[in-house]
Amino acid sequence: MKTSSALPFAAVAAALSLAPSAFAETGGLADPKFEQKLDALWDDAAKTFYSPKTNLFYTAPVDKMPSPEEIAEYKPLKKNGDPNYMGGGTGIEDCSMLCGIMLVGLCDKYELTGDAETAEWARRIARGLMLADTVHGDPGFVARGVSPADGKSVYPETSRDQYTHNIHGLWTYFHSKIASDAEKAEIAKIFREVAEKMKREIRPDTDPPYTYRLHKGVPDKRGVAKMHDVHPHEAARLGMIYAAAYDATKDKKYLNWYNSIYKDIAEGSAKFIGMGEPYYKHLVPAYSVAQMNASLQLVRDVEPNAARKIQLSQIMDAISGFIDKYPVYRVSDKGVRDASEIMWGQMLAKGYKLSAARREILERNVMKVGPRDPYGIYMAFSAYWRARLDEARGK
Repeated sequence: MKTSSALPFAAVAAALSLAPSAFAETGGLADPKFEQKLDALWDDAAKTFYSPKTNLFYTAPVDKMPSPEEIAEYKPLKKNGDPNYMGGGTGIEDCSMLCGIMLVGLCDKYELTGDAETAEWARRIARGLMLADTVHGDPGFVARGVSPADGKSVYPETSRDQYTHNIHGLWTYFHSKIASDAEKAEIAKIFREVAEKMKREIRPDTDPPYTYRLHKGVPDKRGVAKMHDVHPHEAARLGMIYAAAYDATKDKKYLNWYNSIYKDIAEGSAKFIGMGEPYYKHLVPAYSVAQMNASLQLVRDVEPNAARKIQLSQIMDAISGFIDKYPVYRVSDKGVRDASEIMWGQMLAKGYKLSAARREILERNVMKVGPRDPYGIYMAFSAYWRARLDEARGK
């Protein structure tokens, strides 16, 4: 692609001292070699992993995907013979999650460069995400991805992870200078439908409790649809949906729904700091860091109450600083995807500044990632342009 109030949570307050300090700008990320490398990777990925029929990027070559008939039968089956409700291992299973982050990266790049081709790619990815939200005819259901063969078949299981980045990406696009009025209206309709689905279905009497209904009524055997009474890194996921619906529609009903769970969002998220090591090691992988701060960024920016907005900002800053220091998230020990997702998530906090050491790791990862690593390409691209935008903003 070418370019031309005082926080009432002691653990969080204490962790603010871990946040990294400012450093002198060196301009390293602006070296043309990084952008040139990412342009070449994007062009290669578009030839291999992108479908113009769906406007989605995948994690396997588009000509290697299961057929619509196989998708309808939940194939390929798992090793134990169970149905593959999520499409695991097919390359379709993470489109909403990954393309949501990519869309944010494209919006960041466009804000910095004003490049017409970047804007066009953003429009395409936004259309792809909206397709995943609507093609199945199940209002409020966010599909993981859509078959590039027929442009309509979907696997019936999806997760709060897919919802998080699909909604966050479209919300970012909604507020960009790229989105048209017609696109904003379609996004608002999607957000309204998702919020209504959650309000209707997140109840204590579901199985498992507080889970939304999966497409075609398939069972949630993995607990990935749970949206209430969740872990700290998931505490803002339901709130972000209500906040996005309010922000796009200005219907105060959704603001009221958001307000009714604000305490769960703030106090739940603040508990992220101070958990035991098994929690971070086994329950919060790198991609969950990105999802946690994406959901918190959305509620922070939509939140109309000034004191609450400050509170949410402080929580995000503390979490990002904590992650900088916690051994489980040492980015020098991570692969390109994991390191990029961690740093991208951290940079969504207003008070967080990428350290010189972390920036050097990002630079190395951009140069290291190869054309057959779609996860690495997508995440390095998004982290790079977030870092570039932060630098341009003087952050």
